[in-house]
Amino acid sequence: MSMRTRILEATAKILREEGFAAVTSKRVAAEADCAEGSIFGHFGDKGRLLGAVLSYGLPEVKVLGEAVERGAHRPLREGLVDVVEATLAFYWASLPLAATALADRQLFQAYAAGHREAGSGPQQVYGLVQSFLEAHRDAGRVSAEADLAVEAIKLAGACQNAVWVEMVSGPRALPHVGHDLAAGLAESTVRAVGTLATADAIGA
Repeated sequence: MSMRTRILEATAKILREEGFAAVTSKRVAAEADCAEGSIFGHFGDKGRLLGAVLSYGLPEVKVLGEAVERGAHRPLREGLVDVVEATLAFYWASLPLAATALADRQLFQAYAAGHREAGSGPQQVYGLVQSFLEAHRDAGRVSAEADLAVEAIKLAGACQNAVWVEMVSGPRALPHVGHDLAAGLAESTVRAVGTLATADAIGA
């Protein structure tokens, strides 16, 4: 495992178990078994480290990527439910951390600058969803006329909003009291992209 990966995983672990206030260079260095200077050498500052964690360091990021890759070879609806569930899980993990950056202007500026420099950021989520839809379009399961970038950002945005609603207002504020939300969102997207394949290929 590279030093960069160790630092990312150590930071993610501290964030989950102890909260953002515990993320100090000394604490991360101890968890990652590295020198404090290595943290600044790889990430520059706390804001950029947080941005990197949200893009690459959370287990949910890997799970979402795997769901997209795996789902490209499954029936559309079935694979999409997995992708939606993974997207919801990502937002459950990442929204509280992103809110920390938003609460501190200087931290947020560094966080945003780090994303821009690395070419990462919130757009990665809908980019992954779009790549899933494109794989199914290439396999003939999605209409070539569908605007997949728009459908992907709609789906990612719906997931983000649903998580925020549940965090603030509880699951009873969601459609169907939150039950089968992933299936409902997946079904809406399947209808929107104008599937051309047989029912078996779609996953009906």
